[in-house]
Amino acid sequence: MRTRGLWLLAILCAMLPLSGCWDAEELNRRAVVAGIGIDLSPDKKEYRVSYQVIIADEISGKTGRGGTPTMVYSAQGRSIMEATRKVSMLVPRLVSTAHARIVVISEELARQGISDIVDFLDRDSDIRLTAKIFVAKNGARAHDILSGLSAMGKITAYTLAQKTEMTSKEYGANYPVEIDDVIRDILVPNSGPIINGVDILGNVEDVRKQSNLEKTDALGILRMSNIAVFRGARLKGWLTEDESVGLLWVKGKLNKTSIVITPEEQGEITLDVRRSKTSTQVLLKDPEHPVVLVKVTAQLSVREMDSTIDLRDPATLNELEVYVNKEIRKKMKAVVDKAQSLNSDIFCFGQTLERQHPQKWKSLKGQWNELFPKLAVEYHVDSIVRNSQMRDRSFKYDLNKE
Repeated sequence: MRTRGLWLLAILCAMLPLSGCWDAEELNRRAVVAGIGIDLSPDKKEYRVSYQVIIADEISGKTGRGGTPTMVYSAQGRSIMEATRKVSMLVPRLVSTAHARIVVISEELARQGISDIVDFLDRDSDIRLTAKIFVAKNGARAHDILSGLSAMGKITAYTLAQKTEMTSKEYGANYPVEIDDVIRDILVPNSGPIINGVDILGNVEDVRKQSNLEKTDALGILRMSNIAVFRGARLKGWLTEDESVGLLWVKGKLNKTSIVITPEEQGEITLDVRRSKTSTQVLLKDPEHPVVLVKVTAQLSVREMDSTIDLRDPATLNELEVYVNKEIRKKMKAVVDKAQSLNSDIFCFGQTLERQHPQKWKSLKGQWNELFPKLAVEYHVDSIVRNSQMRDRSFKYDLNKE
């Protein structure tokens, strides 16, 4: 009996240091945030922070009143945290950012610099560093992006995050960029992060109206846009669509894309990239003038033909591969030229040099700011046309033969 009492006393003593969540808050007293938007205030002196809050009653569909599934609340402050606290004047619940999937920054603010914003996102214990980050383009505010409604997916912030992943897999002009990626790229000397752009296709006012969801051709749609190039923490320029695809080729992040070639007097041929691999090597033939060698191997299939060429002929396939190589090389060269004109090593060629030739990097590190804009880059592309889907020759081949 005495032994049992001692065991009970030991268990009670062990339980004393244990405690529950000291800041626990019931779910029905929380405002769950799906997305965060950061703009400059109209007077350009303060931040305007917007939160896309999920309306749980509308999401469940049981007790909904037919309203919008999300609501956007905004407040201004000298700092992001001050603006966040001011949101409590509008929202009757505790603002919870633990489930925020996206962060949108206005282009105007990005050109001034995002170092303060990134510090806040990194410092906050609730916001996840895996949240996707975007720059609002073409005059759209971050508030406008969060206010948009989407027919496919009730929560716009989650839908936008899914669009990034889908276009990365299918087209290759964007790829998911997270807060953690931005922090690491800012820390790279003479480099900067690359962030996906997002804009509104159509009317800015209509995209936020619920009536926009009642039409088969929506008057306003949130659209993935081209990629923003930063130097340090400041936005310096935008890539074109072809340059964005070229960026993914160089960085080895391309999954799938389509390539349209026009062999001389033979019509247009569209090929689908099924697999690709990129490797980067720094050559030191002249130690003071390194050369970057980008090698790409790609496997493709013919998907569409406005041509009468004979795909059964191996020589014809070899000719197609030559045109494909030129097209891939053209896109990679275009994005490298753009980055060099902005003097931002978004490809981290400097890090590649440091990794492959650490001793030489010590002497060139201080000169990289002057070396990168003039850096020689060579492109070796080896593409292979593996198949032509369900048929080889087009039916147009037989028509032309007759």
